Amino acid sequence: METFNDDEWPEPDDWCDGDLEEELHPIYMTRNEILFLDDSLTMMLEKEGPQEAITTMRVMMPSAYLPAPVTLIDKLGMAVLRITDPDAEEAGTVVHLNDTDVYMLREICHSYCKVGREYVGYNLKRKLYLALYADTYNRDKQVDRLLSTVEEVKQPEKN
Repeated sequence: METFNDDEWPEPDDWCDGDLEEELHPIYMTRNEILFLDDSLTMMLEKEGPQEAITTMRVMMPSAYLPAPVTLIDKLGMAVLRITDPDAEEAGTVVHLNDTDVYMLREICHSYCKVGREYVGYNLKRKLYLALYADTYNRDKQVDRLLSTVEEVKQPEKN
């Protein structure tokens, strides 16, 4: 099995077709965040037959697992291997996610979820939304800051 460092990724020909169509967001995640996400996912399976449906490898529970495509499981699986490697010195790693991955993962990132003392739900939710909306958020924030420095000019009353 081939492994990659954070700054070493496969050539574009090795990416999944879906990843080539969408922008990838490099998101740094801690060990706890990666393990939380991996523990919260179950593999999505398509049943073949007269009533084609999607099922999962694990039984779905009310608080439960998110059915995820194999491509997302693969990305997190590689991240798990990198952060659990006995030779690794880093406390986390970068995971490259497309928009669909980000939207799926936000479904399981409840802000109150903790692993140990780390608020993984809150931290992941913020990272995922920043991956999607950072440009717009920062632009709006800058515009608001500029507008707050402008004095209001009173218009003369019209009679």
